[in-house]
Amino acid sequence: MNALFWWEPTPGVRLGPTLGTDDVQAAFGATSASFLGRGAFGETWRIVDPDGAVRAVKVVLDENYPEAYLKREVGGLRRVDDPRVVALQDVLTVGLPMGSRPVLAFEFVDGGDVAGRIESQSWPTFEDTQAFLRELLGAVTELHAVETVHRDIKPENVALRGASWAAPVLLDLGLAKLLNAESFTQYPALMGTLPFMAPEQVQQQEARKAADVWAVGVVAHILLAREHPFFDDRGRAVLADEALERMRKGPRPLPDGVPEATAAVVRRLLSFEPHERGSAARAYRDLGGGTR
Repeated sequence: MNALFWWEPTPGVRLGPTLGTDDVQAAFGATSASFLGRGAFGETWRIVDPDGAVRAVKVVLDENYPEAYLKREVGGLRRVDDPRVVALQDVLTVGLPMGSRPVLAFEFVDGGDVAGRIESQSWPTFEDTQAFLRELLGAVTELHAVETVHRDIKPENVALRGASWAAPVLLDLGLAKLLNAESFTQYPALMGTLPFMAPEQVQQQEARKAADVWAVGVVAHILLAREHPFFDDRGRAVLADEALERMRKGPRPLPDGVPEATAAVVRRLLSFEPHERGSAARAYRDLGGGTR
């Protein structure tokens, strides 16, 4: 394989906005707007409407990312009604200086994201991580129950409602895909954020439910061990074949003291073969999270 596998840049370095605050306020008729972050397809802003309502809006800046894609593949997310999955409120079009652009409007979840906690070295305890993992698996279970995969679970895309590790909220559903709908993505293609991609995604195959399960395992391992389970090559390109070989060998060991129930689930989630990971629902139940 010729594809390159990249680990993320130096922690704490986040891309700034390309849009101006005044332009965002004008586009949404908002009384205020503040930049939240930037990803592969666009950037997210917190806006306050004239009636005081607060929303998070993801403005899609990639001209090759059609509005039809958003409406068809993200529309099913309206069927998810769970506080652990950010509420999608609308798919709309707004006028900006570069022209009309599609927008995803979500509820705004106050409390910061997991990436911010990692950057500030505010690590959870093992017990906090177990609660976090259980509820994040619950969120993924709800998403998968409506036959939708997220495809980009990572620390930046998990908020902590009320700043609580026990209340994760799955964010940024812009890459989400309905499994029962024809995809606009043509494979082979890399979809997601490379350090959190499952082996099948690195091989440019279609991401299905097992890929979300893998990504949850990577996030949990980072929180427990304070290191990535497979990579420490920040800023260096790694051939996909090398990345796959590391994954095939299995994750680095977890620290002593991690509850065995948690360790067993994380190890299973990081199985190289998709069918060996089990479902999010099974892992959720294994951690005491209900019966779905």
